[in-house]
Parts: sequence; structure tokens; C-alpha cells
Amino acid sequence: MKFGVKTYFDAEFADYFKDKADFLEVMAVVGEDYSFLEDYPLPIVVHAMHFLFGVNCADKSLSEKNMEAIDFAVELADKYGAEKIIVHAGRLVNKDCSVEQVVDFLKKFDDRILIENCGKRNNFVYSPENTSRVLFDTGKRLIFDVNHAIGAARELGEDYIKFIERFLKLKPVHFHIGGQKLGVGDGHLFFDESNIPVEEILKMLPSDAWVTIETGTDIGRVEKDLEFLRGLV
Repeated sequence: MKFGVKTYFDAEFADYFKDKADFLEVMAVVGEDYSFLEDYPLPIVVHAMHFLFGVNCADKSLSEKNMEAIDFAVELADKYGAEKIIVHAGRLVNKDCSVEQVVDFLKKFDDRILIENCGKRNNFVYSPENTSRVLFDTGKRLIFDVNHAIGAARELGEDYIKFIERFLKLKPVHFHIGGQKLGVGDGHLFFDESNIPVEEILKMLPSDAWVTIETGTDIGRVEKDLEFLRGLV
């Protein structure tokens, strides 16, 4: 199992973990400088901008903004050799949003695009069932976010372990995990603030899984989280 850390565009953070983590995930924020990735020794995973950046792949009225976000993520992936580009499929917020728009939009891009499950009920990739539909219709693969799944299971009143098991049947090719308080949202906490059964969950994942640690940006605490996960496997 390989563990990676995540940053937006923090060169100091990336440099600190270049001989500690197995890979680096970066959020591709349009207009930011990623030159620190030149000659970076670890594999790169790219995450496209999402709803918090004003992007919603399900919203036809945001087509220009959505295209800009994915195009920039693809540009970074091309430049720095990333083989995975993570995308949020989008959510229902107005009459311009639909799953058909999600499918039509994401089908345009190459197979490096991975679709991430999200934790709120109004997302079009939310449960194992609607995720399966979008994956099939777009021909894309899944990046499985453990915390989002736990949050979604809570909203649906389902057992989260069984919910995770159903997601894993979709054969995800990448994973996100962070700390979390059971019964409280789907946020990514540091593991010393968490009460989810991390060891049990890691045992459910493939032994060769690539897992991004999504806990925070504090270097010291992320390093502790990295050591914590390595100690469990």
C-alpha cells in the first residue's frame, strides 16, 4: 500500500515530503505556480478544482468555468507526468444541473480522469448505485473517498461499513482517507481528532492501493498521520 500527501500549491510542503511520502497529490488551482514540481522525485496525482472553487460539472451554465478547471488539471498532468486526474462530478443546485450534463461533459476527456464519490445527498456521485451509473455512462474509473462515503451512509441511515463494501465492488483505482467523527459530516480531520476505525478500513482496501492522506496542511501533523497509517499496515 502506498501513501501520498496532498497540497494545493505549497512548495515547502511538497519539498518536506519528497523523501517521506510515496506520491504527491496537488489541487490544480488555475493561476497558481506549480513550477516546484519540476524534477520532483515522486509521482504526481492531480485533483481538478471543484464546487468550493465555483466549479460544478453538472451545471451547464458553468460550462466555461468547468472546462477551464479540467483543462488546467490536464495541462498540469501533461507537464508533470501525472497518470491520474481526480474530478468531482458535480451536484444538483439549480435547473441547469443534470446527470446527463455530467456524462456529456466528462466523456470528452481522456482515461486519466477519475471520478470521486462525494458526501452530500445532492451530488450525482453519492451512493454506490448512482456512482456505478455515472462510471458506466462516462467510461471513467472511481477514486474512492472513504470519508465522503461514511458521511453519505450517515445521511442515508445506512451501515457505513457495508456502504464502503458496496463501493469497493466498483473497483476504485485510487483512495482518499482522513480522520472523521462518526455521525458528524464528512470532513477530513487529523487522525488524532478522529474516531473512525482506520485499521479496519485499511484492511478492506486492496493491498496495493494508492491512498492520499486528506487531513490538513500542517506539515508536522500530516507527518504524524503518515507515520500512523504506515504503522497500521
